[in-house]
Amino acid sequence: MPAASQLLLPLCLGLLLPPRAPGCLDCFSTPQQRLRVCQFFLGHASSRHVACLGALQAAFLPHAQLVVGVAEMEKLKDVFSNVIFSLEQKGMAKVPYQVAVPEAVARIQPELAQLKPAPACVPPCGYQKDAQVYKCASCSRVECQLPLDCPVEDVWKNEGERTTLTCRVPFQTPPDVRHSWKFVKDLRTRDLSLFRDLHPGASSSIVLRPTRGSHRGTYACQLAQEDDVLARNYFYLNVTASSQGAETELQDMFRAVLQSPAGRGAEGRLPGLSELLAEPDSLHKRNVVLLMVGLALSALLGTLLLGGVCRWAMGRP
Repeated sequence: MPAASQLLLPLCLGLLLPPRAPGCLDCFSTPQQRLRVCQFFLGHASSRHVACLGALQAAFLPHAQLVVGVAEMEKLKDVFSNVIFSLEQKGMAKVPYQVAVPEAVARIQPELAQLKPAPACVPPCGYQKDAQVYKCASCSRVECQLPLDCPVEDVWKNEGERTTLTCRVPFQTPPDVRHSWKFVKDLRTRDLSLFRDLHPGASSSIVLRPTRGSHRGTYACQLAQEDDVLARNYFYLNVTASSQGAETELQDMFRAVLQSPAGRGAEGRLPGLSELLAEPDSLHKRNVVLLMVGLALSALLGTLLLGGVCRWAMGRP
């Protein structure tokens, strides 16, 4: 038979068969392979190839809607590849296809029953590889239709407390998963263009100790494996001011004053008391703290000057 005829014959025979959805046998064998099975049973010149192909189609129709976990896909492929090979052997042995085909269907039932389903998709987010399924009705893999970005989770802390943020998802992740952290100050958002990088690497948690007002904002943790992003967690840290936080801020300001270089010009001059009180926001917390620091330093300077004068006076004859 010419090569062109061999290529066109399966197509022509396929057009003679009634339309139907693909099944597992169609997914894991070609039209040429199925035609060759019928040729083994009936010979190349038989006029009953269409009837044989129709019998194959009808016999494996119950498996057209089979769905298995994608991890079992190779086993499923082996099952139907072995079906084709077994039918070819039966055809060469001159077993009628009316007998061989039902026997092949019955023989694969225990094997198909052992194939495991995929775990269920776990909402609300994430690329869940293990939950992918293979559908014989479409001969394709189907993923969970879930977004990569998880909802923003609120975390409430007082200033001075310890904050631990841990990147978790409700589904199984591979052992080689990578974590990377990002942060945007004061905003509650999932717009990654606004974030700056924090901690690339393998750490699944970050610790803020102590928590400060400057830590307020959204933290994003991305889980990835090779080039695949598995999920993104978002935490909005709400920081409540406390007396401990005010003391910490006062300590930082006092330390900054002590460490500042001497001899600053007018640009570095601290405002006077009258200037502070003249401000419209003079009773704001930060101004009160500055006033307290100024008064404390003034008292310390006055004490040192008074002590120096006394020592000078007592040292005179």
